Amino acid sequence: MLAAAVIKELKLLSRDLHGVAVLFVMPIVFMLIMSAALSSDSDNLRPHAQIILLGNGGDTDAKLQEALQVEGWRVYAAPLSDLKKWQQALQNGQADLLVANPNTGDTPLEKEQPLQLWLRPDTDRAWLLGTKGVLRQHYTRIRLDGFLAERQIRLDNAQSPPVRQIQQQVDKSFEQTRKQVQNHLQQNQWQETYLNRQGQAVKRPNSVQHSVPAWLIFGMFFIMIPLSNVMTAERQTNTLTRLSMARAPASALLAAKIIPYFLINQLQFVGMVLLGYTVLPALNMPAFTLTGAWHPYALLAAAVSAAALGYGLLVSVCARSTEQAVVLGGGGIIIMAALGGIMVPVHIMPDTMRQIAEWSPMGWGLDAFQKLLLNHDSVMQIRPQLLKLAGFGAAALAVAALLYRRQLARAARF
Repeated sequence: MLAAAVIKELKLLSRDLHGVAVLFVMPIVFMLIMSAALSSDSDNLRPHAQIILLGNGGDTDAKLQEALQVEGWRVYAAPLSDLKKWQQALQNGQADLLVANPNTGDTPLEKEQPLQLWLRPDTDRAWLLGTKGVLRQHYTRIRLDGFLAERQIRLDNAQSPPVRQIQQQVDKSFEQTRKQVQNHLQQNQWQETYLNRQGQAVKRPNSVQHSVPAWLIFGMFFIMIPLSNVMTAERQTNTLTRLSMARAPASALLAAKIIPYFLINQLQFVGMVLLGYTVLPALNMPAFTLTGAWHPYALLAAAVSAAALGYGLLVSVCARSTEQAVVLGGGGIIIMAALGGIMVPVHIMPDTMRQIAEWSPMGWGLDAFQKLLLNHDSVMQIRPQLLKLAGFGAAALAVAALLYRRQLARAARF
């Protein structure tokens, strides 16, 4: 009995060799993508980041620039008077981080001011944390080296003072130095300012604002699953044959599918935003709120939905069974997510993977969402991403419509 049941299942699998092949191919492709995306072994997560070191041109600034360049960073020195110019460059994406040092080599350790960091709100938090750690290490070392080199023990009476007096002055000087160094290490060393695209200082983004957009876009693409179930059921129940015999136009049939699923996508977008706004605070997490006007987000949601529906229709038309559609479509979604920065930040990928990531529709959507949410960009500033999403959706829909017309014509002949 068991052997017969096993043979039956093997026969069923043999009728869907494409689905079986997908089960093997998709994990292999996903493994290769993730391995390539995480293949960089450099400690610097963003080796191409442009860091501008603004200071008074003293010895401390020169040593700090040299130390950071040894770390493999692209650090450029500029006078502190050019801060406004470099802030504009930061807004336009021509610089990634401004480090302004208001201190000079003559500034007493106890009167030292914090380093001023100017950055965009969409700056990756992991990269920023690592950057501040390296900055703190080198800047503290340089400042303390200079401070300790200037510390000398001066005796009030240079005519052969007693050994006990020398020891007391040494101890006193050492204790003063120790306290000054200790106070310096306990000082707040950073003053962070986040500038949006309009040059306005905004609050530091929280972890929710960095993570929710990625998974919201990821979830919208899964509209493919119910869509493929419906279209597969049409073929299996001969509904497609009856529709073709009724001479129903393919464009009208596709529009009838697109409109309700488009509305579902919009409800999904709104629901995720409301969930982040209401439920996350109840779980002791920061609330997710949209910044700026609502209409840019509406356009973005429509563009992402167009890409998701175009992809979903194309997979649904090509798949021969529900299982094949789920495996093929779901695997494709995961691959797009891996390439587009949903699972692995794009900036830590090697150069080749970053170039490939530029072709992921999810990457376009995530990039536009972060620019709206964090940098407060306008619709015109995210227009390239909107056009790419709409173009991808239109191209996929055109191919799906062509294949669907052929399926209707083939069904009418039978």
